[in-house]
Amino acid sequence: MSQNLFASAAFEASDLKTSVTQCCAAINQQLSQQRPDAIADLVVAFVAGFSGAEFENALPRVKDLTGGKVVVAVTCQSLVASGKELENAQGVSMWAASFDSGSVVPMVLDVHHAHEQTEIAGLPEDGWEDTEPLAPEEKGKNGPVLMMFSEAYSFPADAMLAKINAIYPNVKVFGGVADAGPHPQEARLMLNQTTYSQGAIGVRISGVTVKTVVSQGCRPIGDPYVVTQAERNEVQALGGRPAFEVLKNIYATLPTQDQSRVENGLHLGIAMTELKDKFQFGDFLIRNVIGIDEASATIRVSDYIRKGRTVQFHIRDQASASAELKSLLAALKVRTKQSVWPAALVFTCNGRGGRLFESNHHDAAMVRELCGSDALAGLFAAGEFGWVGEANFVHGFTASIALFE
Repeated sequence: MSQNLFASAAFEASDLKTSVTQCCAAINQQLSQQRPDAIADLVVAFVAGFSGAEFENALPRVKDLTGGKVVVAVTCQSLVASGKELENAQGVSMWAASFDSGSVVPMVLDVHHAHEQTEIAGLPEDGWEDTEPLAPEEKGKNGPVLMMFSEAYSFPADAMLAKINAIYPNVKVFGGVADAGPHPQEARLMLNQTTYSQGAIGVRISGVTVKTVVSQGCRPIGDPYVVTQAERNEVQALGGRPAFEVLKNIYATLPTQDQSRVENGLHLGIAMTELKDKFQFGDFLIRNVIGIDEASATIRVSDYIRKGRTVQFHIRDQASASAELKSLLAALKVRTKQSVWPAALVFTCNGRGGRLFESNHHDAAMVRELCGSDALAGLFAAGEFGWVGEANFVHGFTASIALFE
């Protein structure tokens, strides 16, 4: 039986030092109530509504106040705190874990350009192995996972995830892109007591059962098609017909509400497996349609598409986003035969929350209700990291969730 201990706290105040102090006191109290000698192996603080200078002045105190062995902090515009989402808040949401036998390895990640190549430094070369062979759906049970946060303008998160996929294919990544404003170096990251305005930081967690869920919030329209002609991110033909012609025919069959959703935001799902007769939630990697050229009848998407892939157009609305998240969490409980996950970290998109759902606190409340996660915290990100199919990707409009046993 796992003896992992978890705690979470949130405090909203116009003074950041006050919020930090209050959160640290609550974290210490919760851990000591569970075990008097408990020391946090990992403390994660999410900070919204303060300047970089205020962050640098207040957040290094977290390590001293909690005694946490590894402390991570990151800026954002909105917070996830317990079962609530504090949008456009000014405060701190904090989460802590004391692991029974797990290990935590911090890392600072950076990019170097040399000899016309991009090299990413800081990723440890060892310690990534699984303790035993695992089925794809069980990856992350015994092997390590990586929590990562990056600054939007300076760090190519997609390149880092591609590197991890290639050299450590069993490792699941969760986290997101720090968001503190529209300009470079406004965001802040902190690892232990050192702050950064660019690059990325990460924490490898080993020896702990962690499950990840990525809810992309879309539903399919029309039928799946095989890409029969494509170049880079331009889809030219689907099923032997011009791509735009296929889309027009699908559009004509849709009800008025769905036609409006197509006009306001269309997506293309790329099947992560070709071995299914019928696709379900989680079977597609969702990418934005970023342009349509009626003259050439082509469609451009926010990722490279190769010939032979199976794709299907998707639209996003609150009903399908809610249904998908509920379905994925329910499927996880059935697959793992575990109904309660005591702790969760939730990284949801700035485009979700009140921008997508009519009900308040949607993602946070559903995770807490369905998984029983009392220690729950997180942030709204400018891009979420998560595992879909057999690889890690950068997502948008997504809820990326890590559940801890």
